Amino acid sequence: MAQLHLYWLNFKTYSQSVFGWIARTATVTNLVALTWIGLSVVICVLIVREVTRDVVTIEPISVPKTLADSGYTSDVASHRLRDAINHYASFNKPSYFGDIGGLNISARDELPDFVVPTIGLSLNAIVSSIQSVLHYSRGHVISGEMIFHDKFALRVRVDGRQVYSSGFDSDSPDDLLAKAAPAVIEIIQPVVAAMALYRDHQDQGLLKADEIIAHTDQSDANVQGAFILKGNHSLATGNNADAEKMFRKAVSLHWSDPSAHNLLGIALQRQRKLDEAMVQFQRFAEMSPRSPVPYNNIGYNLVLATKPGEKLNAAIEQYRHAIELDPRYLLARNNLGLALSREGNIKDAISEYRAAIQVDPKYLFAHWNLAYVLRGQHKLDDALAEYRTAIDCTKDKRQLAILHVSVGDTLKGKAGAGGELDDTIAEYRRAIEIDPTYSWAHNNLGLIWRDQEKIDDAIAEFRSATQLEAANETMKENLEQALKMKDAGAPKEASVAKE
Repeated sequence: MAQLHLYWLNFKTYSQSVFGWIARTATVTNLVALTWIGLSVVICVLIVREVTRDVVTIEPISVPKTLADSGYTSDVASHRLRDAINHYASFNKPSYFGDIGGLNISARDELPDFVVPTIGLSLNAIVSSIQSVLHYSRGHVISGEMIFHDKFALRVRVDGRQVYSSGFDSDSPDDLLAKAAPAVIEIIQPVVAAMALYRDHQDQGLLKADEIIAHTDQSDANVQGAFILKGNHSLATGNNADAEKMFRKAVSLHWSDPSAHNLLGIALQRQRKLDEAMVQFQRFAEMSPRSPVPYNNIGYNLVLATKPGEKLNAAIEQYRHAIELDPRYLLARNNLGLALSREGNIKDAISEYRAAIQVDPKYLFAHWNLAYVLRGQHKLDDALAEYRTAIDCTKDKRQLAILHVSVGDTLKGKAGAGGELDDTIAEYRRAIEIDPTYSWAHNNLGLIWRDQEKIDDAIAEFRSATQLEAANETMKENLEQALKMKDAGAPKEASVAKE
């Protein structure tokens, strides 16, 4: 989101501080002199602040006269480019990045200014002059022009270097500005460009993150973002120890960023380093007390630390607090439902799942968990309806395979002993078709073939299951039992008389 240079707000803050001191210490004779001294101090502080501010400024984008006459002026064009850049950044930056690399970007006409008394110069002019003399500018400057010749073309520069150029091939100025946004982001916020690249080409996105880390000053927030990108890739691929290393580096670079502490806590939690994870989540809560996220994570950490038979009251309290802060926070409602269900409070668990579904009718895990508890209550038709709704809420192959097996199991329970199992078999086969590596689909289909005395088919499925999950004792026992059944039912070979 664009942030403005709030000169007048800063001026007011510093003025109140200086003039408060003056009022306490000054006499009538030196009040005027001290007032001007105080004003000079305020101005100097503001000048230093603005000289060192890291800000991206968009100069007015030159537009053809016909476009300007229609109201699409140079200032409008710069505003549209600013909006396009912010939209591209927000679209490609996941929520776990928090405020990392947040853009401080404004069109030139959005920067308030005031004239410094006595000198008669504006603050903007003084700051620009100082930066020019010192060759010092932490912020980028975006400029460009739009040209018309039957159709529109656009040229955009960052710090005087052209980063985008189009042909005369567009009827829409807004479309051209939107197309220029990625090229601008590549320069002013490279970690977002890396994230966009990662989404479609993971290896290239990770290489871009490595380049940022290797060639950018460590104080730049983009470096922290690059470590977080690499850390999240490690989380997604199950390399939690490597994720921990990446997030620890991110925390060390910008200790005050709450999102980095949260991610480090998750990496620690997945390694069952629960005490260390709790420290990170509590720091997150201290930094962002109005965010529901840390309280949900603390609650889940408490669940993981709870031994069988122990109460989950502390975790439930944390989940409820998260929901108080944000009643639409689905993850906390789902986790609260799971905790209540584990405590045997099925009625309230169902209420939480239904509340989550009311917020988002396509929320997968609420439908899934609601189906599970309804099945436990032998409300099989209602459970089947929730499972099938859950299937419509995901495209993940493993999740779909698990859900189809759950539907098959529920249909099998509904059919009862000796019932028709064609629909159940179809669900198991569908699960295997979607994800051939899901071992329980093979195992459960093998059980049906075994019960129907189709022993060879059962053995084939049990073999597939044990090959996929060699350490699973249940699957190994099923295979061994099927092999014994085959041996017991095989006809004995005729003995051969020997001389």
